[in-house]
Amino acid sequence: MSFSQSLTINDDIDAAAPEQQGELVLCRHCDLLQWLPPLQEGEQAHCQRCDHQLDVRQVQPILRPVLYAASALFMLLLANLFPFISMGVAGNRSEMHFFDTSAVLFTEYHQSLAILVWLFIQAVPAFCMAAVIYLKLGMLYRLPARIWVARVLFMLKPWSMVDIFLMGLLISFVKLVANADISLGLSFWAFCIFCLLHLRTFQVIDRHEMWSRLALAPKVPVTAEAGKTGLSQQLKLCPCCTAIVPLAQQHCPRCHTRVYPRVQASLQKTLALLVTAAVLYIPANLLPIMRTVSFGNVTDSTIISGFLLMWQDGEYPVALVILLASVVVPIAKILIMFWLCYLVLAPVAVRSKLTTRIYLLVDWVGRWSMVDVLVVAILAALVRFGLLMSVYPGVGALVFAAVVIITMLAAISFDPRLLWDQPARTGEQV
Repeated sequence: MSFSQSLTINDDIDAAAPEQQGELVLCRHCDLLQWLPPLQEGEQAHCQRCDHQLDVRQVQPILRPVLYAASALFMLLLANLFPFISMGVAGNRSEMHFFDTSAVLFTEYHQSLAILVWLFIQAVPAFCMAAVIYLKLGMLYRLPARIWVARVLFMLKPWSMVDIFLMGLLISFVKLVANADISLGLSFWAFCIFCLLHLRTFQVIDRHEMWSRLALAPKVPVTAEAGKTGLSQQLKLCPCCTAIVPLAQQHCPRCHTRVYPRVQASLQKTLALLVTAAVLYIPANLLPIMRTVSFGNVTDSTIISGFLLMWQDGEYPVALVILLASVVVPIAKILIMFWLCYLVLAPVAVRSKLTTRIYLLVDWVGRWSMVDVLVVAILAALVRFGLLMSVYPGVGALVFAAVVIITMLAAISFDPRLLWDQPARTGEQV
């Protein structure tokens, strides 16, 4: 049952008792105050105005996430214990462990890039899985620091990139399989299972439901009226735990986060980050992202030259993936985010539900541009044959990683509720 279906009987809901109506919630994307009806297992509720998912009832909401997360951590441990991939060239063999992806970069004087890769594919995913276990068990045993762990979990969730790393592995295989003998170790299959379990863990978790079990939400004022925006009723939404907070109150009573009516200086921050990303994108394409040594000859590769090489070799699907992830997506994200910033100042009639959906799509797809950086890290760790054949990361890899991170921060700093505000109020809040 979707919430849009329940709103077709809005008059009956308004006449019902409060316990039958459910609870009042504020949409985090359009700021509409509305009733969240009681949900059964497997049902979800969506905002009647922007169609954003407000809540979902999972089957066995404590047991399933704990089992998935614990299994994922076990698979991550196995992924670090055994050989990951081995490669043979002209009678020589190189073996790579999962940890080598960042360790080799660190020893090759690319410490900044090594730390980023380690955080994205090891530290952040492991913390997220451990945090899920801690929070779910904390609901039963009242473990300490649950609120802090939950805050950090949802803050780090977008930066867990194990799925992107798996895509990078597939691209790397296509690049190497024609000239080398590739063997997959036990850790590779353990990592594939870890990636699936990691994604599934987040699928069976809902932020609203989790916070409602961790701590009691503050009471909504009796004067609050569904169908109106929260800001028009002196109410604001906690971006961390989704609680409704009075406008005059500075901190959320449930998670102690400082709450603002809108993201402070949202447009200014977003535009500044977008301009920075656009400027850095130029050297990211001009500087070499990878340096290949083959029989003593050194070849520098940029993002575009890598695409052209794969296209000339007939690897059209992989070439298109590189083109989309490293060229089309970053440029499109920057342009679309500029367009969304413009729409905030445009008349309300120009905006629509589609703009919110575009923002959500751009926010999700932008992180996949990191695949080219991870491909470089994989090749640098695997292709280690001295003057016969070796791969080293170029300075362009670090610059391009900065572009991806900055565009992700731009999407985070943009407040989609501004797309639904009236022009007069928008001028006050941005």
